[in-house]
Amino acid sequence: MNFKQTIQLLLYKENPSLLEKVNFDDDSIFLEPLFFAYFNSKKDNLFTTELLNEIMQGYFLEKEPLYLKESFNEEGISYVPNMGYFNMDKEKVDNSHIINNTGIELILHPIIHLNHIFKDFNENTLDKNKIEISRALCEKYEKPLTNAFHFIKKTNKEHYDLIEQCCKKIVLFKTDPKNTNSFATINAHGIAFFNVYQEDYDEVFFIDDIAHQTGHVIMNTILFERKNYFIIDENMNLGTITKNKSEYRSFYILFHALYTYYTSIMCLEACIDDNCFNKRQNHEAKGRIGFYLFKYKSDLLNFENVVKHFKTIDSVLTNDGVSLFKIITNKYLETSKKYNTIVSKFNYKNQPYNFTYSDFIKKNPINND
Repeated sequence: MNFKQTIQLLLYKENPSLLEKVNFDDDSIFLEPLFFAYFNSKKDNLFTTELLNEIMQGYFLEKEPLYLKESFNEEGISYVPNMGYFNMDKEKVDNSHIINNTGIELILHPIIHLNHIFKDFNENTLDKNKIEISRALCEKYEKPLTNAFHFIKKTNKEHYDLIEQCCKKIVLFKTDPKNTNSFATINAHGIAFFNVYQEDYDEVFFIDDIAHQTGHVIMNTILFERKNYFIIDENMNLGTITKNKSEYRSFYILFHALYTYYTSIMCLEACIDDNCFNKRQNHEAKGRIGFYLFKYKSDLLNFENVVKHFKTIDSVLTNDGVSLFKIITNKYLETSKKYNTIVSKFNYKNQPYNFTYSDFIKKNPINND
């Protein structure tokens, strides 16, 4: 079973009549991220079953009168996938907005279905008043976001196709990083969420964050049948093996992290090689590569400790898992060799958890690289 089949089964159990109104063979319908958000909210009883009709009506083969009841946000705007945004009089206020020359949608207004998706670092739902999602935010950052997608498409078409295949929507939001970071979650599978809290974010940030967060979306897709990749219990806590009491992550999260270092470095490096950036952006991109190489090395050592604990890698991963891990490892070795002379001179002592170029440049003048 895959994601599409899972959603089809859940829809059949919840409201089978809806399946008669759509093209059952159209995969894009059943990969609509709001279905994942809806079904993953069931345990909290946040919505009634009527919301499914509101989500799916944009995909109906035969048009029906617009049905809007539960999906209005605090601004009185309702979002209907594949149709757009409507006010309480059922008048369209915005079309669905596809990022230029992509198949990926940029969300323009807050969507009520996603309120419960935003979590703090203790996995508690964030107060929606602490999160800005707005058309103004989209207008401010859409140009560098669009350019970033184009650069990735131009320099690494194979990976871009994978991004577009797995990631359907982008949400730009703004909040203090003490609340949450950029993220992707299986609870709204198919959406990448970017926290644009730094005013100077441009194409370099977006290439990094696109690669990183869509990397999580891609990995969630690839690892849907986890036992095809993991032999050990992928949810086991790393701290029990590494004896590091501050290590809270699972082996599964470690594997995800390694893949996102791979995707971020791959995309940044390709853009540098293709001269996509100006001098300042090149400096930032190299700074980000060095930042990730440090994390990459640390987590490869964590992975090595897991392998040592279980004696061999074949006791940890299946053949498919080993093949994927080799791709991840090879990128670290190649990039480390290529950039070590440059990035080994960088000083990262003033860096917070999220790479911050305004801090980086204080200790690493541009002419140094």
